[in-house]
Amino acid sequence: MKKAIGIDIGGTKIAGAVVSADVSLTQLVHQPTDTSSAQAVFEQLLAVIESVCEQEGCSVNEFAGIGIGLPGKVDRAAGIAVFQNNLPWDNFPVVAKLKEHYPELNIVIDNDVAMSAYGEYFTAEVEPGELLSYVTISTGIAAASIVDGQHVLGAGFSGELGMTRVYSALDQAYMRLEEAVAGPAIARHGQQLIGRDVQETKDVFDLYAQGNAEAEQIIESVTQTIAYAIDNMISLLDPHYIIFGGSVMEKNPWLVAMVAEALDDTLLPAQKDAISRLRISQNKGQHGLIGAGSRVL
Repeated sequence: MKKAIGIDIGGTKIAGAVVSADVSLTQLVHQPTDTSSAQAVFEQLLAVIESVCEQEGCSVNEFAGIGIGLPGKVDRAAGIAVFQNNLPWDNFPVVAKLKEHYPELNIVIDNDVAMSAYGEYFTAEVEPGELLSYVTISTGIAAASIVDGQHVLGAGFSGELGMTRVYSALDQAYMRLEEAVAGPAIARHGQQLIGRDVQETKDVFDLYAQGNAEAEQIIESVTQTIAYAIDNMISLLDPHYIIFGGSVMEKNPWLVAMVAEALDDTLLPAQKDAISRLRISQNKGQHGLIGAGSRVL
């Protein structure tokens, strides 16, 4: 069976694994990211690749290729990491540098959200012509859509769901979706409405579970605002699959049901079948690795 190496580079860790043609994942390794310099990150990337090969017991040239997902702006065609706010890579030629070590391998890089969308696409058994949209809600918010194995790119800002403007009832103002409901925004709402008991996003959800009235107000407002954004996505794209990921959603999967309930109040009757297409990722945070490896198989 063909196999590839999938890599997921983040500001806190670099993960790697063997991805097989049946989209199974094995030989998972990860290291904390050394962000002291561009070269330090690159050397860690090499170390993760070699560690995966060592665990698999084979040479890197026995793989079909290496797929890499990384945050921020990526020049896919040129293989360059253009800008990442949590990595010291500024127009760093990732593919060219890797080719110095692995000249025979097919190497593909892409934005991490796009790689996660591909991971969901390859595991969801999507039919030809069906559109899958992946939405991540974490420290930030973004989306990516795949149809017939192709990422819908547009002119460059396709999928920037977090940049869309919504009305935030908690702020009583229009703002970017990311500013209103991403993880840091939930923590901010908690600090404003609840006070010193809230230090981070998790605290708001813990208080919600305990029946705290202010936390309930925050979560209900946040899910309503997310629903407005998904309503827009349904009206613009009408995806066959809308899959949620990211730490906010994956740690609180019941939020999907709350978003669905809010959508039931906002969608037109003819659109409401879209509610059944909402789901939480089942890939346990590994969709980025799966997508990255699958891109070169």
